[in-house]
Amino acid sequence: MNSKNISREHLPILAITGRILVCCPGGIVTGGPELLHQLVHELRNLGHNAYICYYPFDSGHECPDAYADYNAPQAKFRDQQGDLIILPEVRTILAGRIRHADVAIWWLSVDNYFGRRGESRLSDIRRWVTSLFRSRLPLAHLTNRVHFAQSAYARDFLASASIKSIMLTDYLSREHLEPTKTDFKKRDLILYNPKKGVTRTRRIIESNPNLSFVPIHGMSKNQVSEIFLKSKIYIDFGNHPGKDRLPREAAMAGCCVITGIQGAAGNTEDVPIPQLYKLKDNHPDYVSKFESLAHEIFENFEEHSKHFEEYRNSIRSEPTIFKRQVIRIFGS
Repeated sequence: MNSKNISREHLPILAITGRILVCCPGGIVTGGPELLHQLVHELRNLGHNAYICYYPFDSGHECPDAYADYNAPQAKFRDQQGDLIILPEVRTILAGRIRHADVAIWWLSVDNYFGRRGESRLSDIRRWVTSLFRSRLPLAHLTNRVHFAQSAYARDFLASASIKSIMLTDYLSREHLEPTKTDFKKRDLILYNPKKGVTRTRRIIESNPNLSFVPIHGMSKNQVSEIFLKSKIYIDFGNHPGKDRLPREAAMAGCCVITGIQGAAGNTEDVPIPQLYKLKDNHPDYVSKFESLAHEIFENFEEHSKHFEEYRNSIRSEPTIFKRQVIRIFGS
């Protein structure tokens, strides 16, 4: 097709002549690193010369077993003309050291950039100051870079700093997107992530000794999938630094999801669940409201579960949306 007849809306946003290096922390298995591998996988499937690049760059890191199914070969870091280097927001300090390649910042999180955990303001400030010396650049030093946003929360944060961004979201891995074991009987169990929202979650647990709470900790992917399939409720009163995976994994396994309103949970794009299940955890009555809601879900689980079908449908559409975004940004 003659290029003169191609509409600009069908042209990729970025013109890349060399490699695409996606930088990823080595030896870590969490939602962020998985997404970085997903991007390389999608880019390579579309014919792009893309690689994962583990940091620290002088350490030898192998691909974690959890990501072995992704088409994400490893390359050594090199700063050369024509390449695009994609950095997660927690390693923006590298942008100041790159002289030849183009740089894009991918905001997988907002709160992690600032070191915020939402438990202690003083601790959050200390982590932020420390991170400025070790791994982050101030926003003022990043205005001339390309920015991708994994969540509406990140997009809106960047916009508040007069930084334009391009949506580049994510999707769940197949074992969570399409659970194969569905014959588990649902029990009156409440799952939670013990690393998030510690203070708020502890208040709920201590105030409800008659309810059964199970921490998601020290489990394999299969074990996490199975416990989700056996349980009725997943709670997350953490800071939701981006569009988190665990609430989506829980919903796809048939759980009802209850969150607070911190971070990305505060909007309807990143966590599009009915407001009934979003408790204002900055108010002291959220504990009593949680108790009433939990008992109501246990007693009328099938009815409450139906309220999450729209959320589940949006999660099912994420792989297609992600591929479209990749094609729109990088071309096919």
